[in-house]
Amino acid sequence: MSDPTTEPGAPSAGVSSDIPPAAEKSVAAEAKKRAPPRLLQLAATPDRVILRLNKLLATPGGLSSFLSTFNYTLYLLAYLESKSGSLRTKLFQLLNRTSAVPALTSQGAQASHIAALGTMLSSTRTTLRLFGLFPMYAWLRQLMQGPKPGQDQVLYTTAVTQCLLYMTFQFLENVGLLTDYKALPGSATTRWTASSGGTTKKIYLWSYRAWMGGVLCDVVRLLREAQLERNKRSQRGGSEVSVKEDEEVDKKWWSQMVVPLSWLPVAMQFSKEGGIPGFNLGIMGACGAMAGLGKAADLWASTA
Repeated sequence: MSDPTTEPGAPSAGVSSDIPPAAEKSVAAEAKKRAPPRLLQLAATPDRVILRLNKLLATPGGLSSFLSTFNYTLYLLAYLESKSGSLRTKLFQLLNRTSAVPALTSQGAQASHIAALGTMLSSTRTTLRLFGLFPMYAWLRQLMQGPKPGQDQVLYTTAVTQCLLYMTFQFLENVGLLTDYKALPGSATTRWTASSGGTTKKIYLWSYRAWMGGVLCDVVRLLREAQLERNKRSQRGGSEVSVKEDEEVDKKWWSQMVVPLSWLPVAMQFSKEGGIPGFNLGIMGACGAMAGLGKAADLWASTA
């Protein structure tokens, strides 16, 4: 019976061989020795980016943050793409000193692939949020234990209010989505859909209104934190160390305030019947991208 650990043609243990190890004779190793260092760095860049992106998506909240930022960036790009035809026309007229309209190939006649991808990602994010009530329930359970020792009562009340508003938003959005996909019987939402011509428009409207309330709670929280921070600073003397710490606190506070202020125009657009006059896909994309950029950048830096 032959030894199962020995393959035909392979050198057996104890027998010398002139065959070098695979790492020494591989084409990749030889190419690595001869290639310029700069070229090797450029070749390794996509690999590092992919691995960091995989790590980002695996972190808590990473997938949601990435999809949100990417989604709203696509909205902004789709808006710019829709305006590119008129911009090219104006440039042509300016450079040629003519009022004639050039026969430019415009993508307006066909659906924008960027906008289509943005719409698909939006639907994907809404579907993923079907399970968003579970972490919110866990958050509510934690809040129901009462304020933590030393926690400000205004901040605690704001957190409870925000949690309930976000749960309302998520519940109504889930109902609307399940109704659209016929996963819920029509009789369960007839009272809501009848007033909007059989559509789920009213359900989503009140869902987004609850979301806007939750966004406003973030503004209230940050304003209260700023007030408490001012009171704390007035009670202590200023030193070089404390000044540096205060600068870091202020920087963090402003970066957090950017998020709700960026979301507010979007929330107002979807919370108002008919929307805001002049609001367009470009404004929504810019606001959403700005709101998620800070968190996405922090998550990306953590993967280095």
